[in-house]
Order: sequence, then C-alpha cells, then structure tokens
Amino acid sequence: MTFLVDVNVLVACGWSSHVEHRRTSRWLSRTRDFATCSVTQMGFMRVSLSPAYRASFQDALLALGDIVALRGHRFVGDATAAVDLPVVHGTKEVTDAHLVQLARAHGLELATLDEALCGKPWARGTAVLVR
Repeated sequence: MTFLVDVNVLVACGWSSHVEHRRTSRWLSRTRDFATCSVTQMGFMRVSLSPAYRASFQDALLALGDIVALRGHRFVGDATAAVDLPVVHGTKEVTDAHLVQLARAHGLELATLDEALCGKPWARGTAVLVR
C-alpha cells in the first residue's frame, strides 16, 4: 500500500527534536511507497518555520528535500474541490477531510499520528495510525 503522509508525520520525520521522530523515521524506513502533496509539503514548511522549530527557510527546504529524496516517494497532484469534502464539524477538520479525500482519489491510505482522525466516520478505512 502507498501512504499519503500527513503534516504531523512529515514534521516528526524531519526534525529529530520531535517527540515521535524515532518512531516515524523507523516507520518511514520500512514503508515501500509514500507520497506527499502540496498541502503536506507547505504544512511542513509552515510548522518548521514556526516558533516550535525555528528553522530557517533554507533548513526547512533541506529537511523536506531529504524526505522526498527517499526511495519510494512520489508527489501527488491535487484537484480536490471543497464540494468533494464530507460534512465536517470544525475548522480543524477541513484539511484532514481534504487529505482523506485526496488519498482516496489516488487509492492511498493517509498516514497520520492523529488517533482521533482515524476514528472520524469519514476517515475510516483511509486514515491509518503510524505505529
């Protein structure tokens, strides 16, 4: 199975200071095929430049480049429209719902660290917890 990797997983893999870095890095090294998209790559950049990580733009690009250079990576284009989203109940669910729809459209599973996301009715069968 190929996985669309969400922002949480990308950030955890990209920065050794992340509490889940070892777990996600091991998982990614065992994964044959994985994908990123514009939303997850831009999310990685946004979080990396935030006060939590304080990366420079160049360092964030280098960290992301290391991830996308790994064997098995592919970039997934996105034509998901808002009307394609399931009904969500809050602002924090919009991006998650978008990524779930994008994964489904490409026959992927969405790899995440968000256990609550995996339990959402509209994410079941697509969102999977990285272990």
